[in-house]
Amino acid sequence: MHDLIVLGDLHLGRGRNPETGRFHGLEAFFYDDDFRRFCAWLCADAGARAARLRLVFAGDVFDLLRIEPDQARPGASAAERRFGPPMSPARAAALVASILGGHPGFVDGVAAVLQAGHEVVFLPGNHDAELQWAPVQAEVRRAFLAAAPDAGERLRFEPWFHHEPGRIWIEHGSQYDPEGAFRFPLRQGLPEGDPEVERDMPLGNFFQRYLYNAFGPITFIVPSSTANARYLRWLILHRPRFLARVALSHAPFVRQLLKRLARAPGGRGELRRTHESELAALAARSGLADRLYAVDALKEVRGDIHQTLRQIGRNVLAFTGVALFLALLGVGVWFAGFQTIHSLRLGFGSKTLLFLLLNLLMLAIGAAGVAALLLRGPRAAPSTLPRAARRIVKTLDVPLVAFGHSHDEDVRRLERPAGGPAWYFNTGTWIQVFMRDVLLPRERLQFTFLCVRGSEGELLHWSPGRGQPVPVILLDDDPHAAAG
Repeated sequence: MHDLIVLGDLHLGRGRNPETGRFHGLEAFFYDDDFRRFCAWLCADAGARAARLRLVFAGDVFDLLRIEPDQARPGASAAERRFGPPMSPARAAALVASILGGHPGFVDGVAAVLQAGHEVVFLPGNHDAELQWAPVQAEVRRAFLAAAPDAGERLRFEPWFHHEPGRIWIEHGSQYDPEGAFRFPLRQGLPEGDPEVERDMPLGNFFQRYLYNAFGPITFIVPSSTANARYLRWLILHRPRFLARVALSHAPFVRQLLKRLARAPGGRGELRRTHESELAALAARSGLADRLYAVDALKEVRGDIHQTLRQIGRNVLAFTGVALFLALLGVGVWFAGFQTIHSLRLGFGSKTLLFLLLNLLMLAIGAAGVAALLLRGPRAAPSTLPRAARRIVKTLDVPLVAFGHSHDEDVRRLERPAGGPAWYFNTGTWIQVFMRDVLLPRERLQFTFLCVRGSEGELLHWSPGRGQPVPVILLDDDPHAAAG
């Protein structure tokens, strides 16, 4: 049985700009040499054990969202000049060619795996869903097969998942995140330039393209509302002028948001038909039949822009109500203190001093409240990915389920329907992310991957300093913490 190496979320951008000798401003992956050495170790280790290897990239290897737009065509609209034109197979292929050209170390590493006789499988993520399109796959093949011309059949692209019955289920995992799920993710057969692609953009993708790219060269933001709130607080405290400048200068984002809201939630008939047709073909081809429909039904599409804006509106109203109540309460307390001091039989100087102390006390309480609001850590929402993995284990009876997407490496024990343990793994990311919730004694860059030998999986990270992988450091959950 072949070994499996599963990793993803490299988020390759355009790499180094040959005209300036510097990296492009939105690049997040600076680790080509580390990746090349990792692939060399994979080949050497497999060769020493006479093992066959299958390297599976579980999505978001290429980042077609966090990327500088091409030079606008003549007559382009203001939105196209600022954000680039809508995505199409031809444009996605050109972007992927540019990305691969800027990351020769990545290309060399994957090509070395293919040259050694091993297999490579690419799965799409929410940042590179365009990997389903034939022109994009052709560009990837061109880059890798130039160095490994005999490896054509060993380089494969799957439209959604990699499934080895009775062994493992692998996919990106964004479909189980309300902020990263497409309603109709299967879109290989969409016509060139179909405008409906823009309508099915998940909320996280929408904000990445139309807002976060304006922040320029910042550390990658973890795709979650908790991380976004944490980052906003950090900007308010540390870089308020920068935040104000982005808010004032990025009016096109507001226009795009309003245009998006003005569209009806429907109007995606071609996307729906394409998805349903490809889902039916995939269900028949994979042998999963109705079970694949059951897995597809697990996707979290409740977080689209309309529902999210309604939730934001409710939160704003609730916050305004609480703020108004506290303001009135503060005024009432101050007035009561004022009346109490005024009624005391003291001299003018003593009363003035008490009035000053009362005002200072009220200011201190107000400042403490604002600081607590800004500094307190946002309550982490429960991850929906482990829950989806549990249901996939129940539906398909596989012992191993692997996702990426969240950028948080994870291991959780599950139970198989027929008894015995199953395991959920999240492969984390190979890039730096903004502020993790916990500080552990580990390297800043984890370079995490899942290694499966036989039916046993282990979450490891590649250590460039040691020249070999070592186990990822994870701690047990607090048993006294609140459920969920």
